[in-house]
Amino acid sequence: MEFRVGQIHAKCPACGGKDFRQPETDFSGPQVNYACTRCRAVSTYSKLVAQIGKETMRLRKEKSEQAAEKRTQPAIRIPQPSRFR
Repeated sequence: MEFRVGQIHAKCPACGGKDFRQPETDFSGPQVNYACTRCRAVSTYSKLVAQIGKETMRLRKEKSEQAAEKRTQPAIRIPQPSRFR
């Protein structure tokens, strides 16, 4: 199973894998452990979801900074031909 929102995936903190195994017992809640299918490292549901939130905020901040940088760049002016010569 994958944990993702849009194009942002939760990744295994040990190996970077994106696929997790559901616990054998069907519990739900923030402290349920999910095992990475690649390396078998265990992460809690709450940590995987928090990871997605942090990455979303990082990307949002990055986009905001890029937009602010564009706003502060001077406009390029193209000289207009003079009518009076």
